Amino acid sequence: MNTAILTLIRHGETAANTGGVWHGSTDTPLSERGRRQARRVGEHLLESGETFSHIYSSPLVRARHTAEAIDAGLGLGVAQEPGLSEYDLGSWEGKTYKELHKDYHLWERMKQDPDFAPHGGESPRQVVERYVSALTRIAHAHPGKRVIVVGHGGAFSMALAHLIEGSYTSWGRVMDNCAVSELWLEPNAEL
Repeated sequence: MNTAILTLIRHGETAANTGGVWHGSTDTPLSERGRRQARRVGEHLLESGETFSHIYSSPLVRARHTAEAIDAGLGLGVAQEPGLSEYDLGSWEGKTYKELHKDYHLWERMKQDPDFAPHGGESPRQVVERYVSALTRIAHAHPGKRVIVVGHGGAFSMALAHLIEGSYTSWGRVMDNCAVSELWLEPNAEL
């Protein structure tokens, strides 16, 4: 095996998640439920019998705190990976999903133009390139190992769509908070 098996975990729940608000690059803490979710994932992974070699996390607090709770029983230490940050919507951060859909037509614009970016934000192409690069770099750095990667729902969805379906717009699923998935990148990307 040439690359690691990546155990992908979306961060725990935040108030923005329950409120239907986009907090992409906005640093948002975990809710009490999110903290419980993260602890349970850590317990699950510890009890799984699998041996993990590393934990990588987005530098955003909700992902870092999720990774730290998971690491509490594993004792690996958490490495921050800037490439795992969430999709930055710039001036559209803090808008509700309803506003982004009805008033700003975000998802239609994303499908039509991979280089569209709200003022001060990123384009879908930039997010996918950044996320896929981070996942690939992590996987190749730890051949044959199992590595935990804690990130974000929107960016994970776009990267997985690109890797597995061949287009960032082809994926109609978003990981739930603290969902756990395994990703193999070779010989073909498989979830």
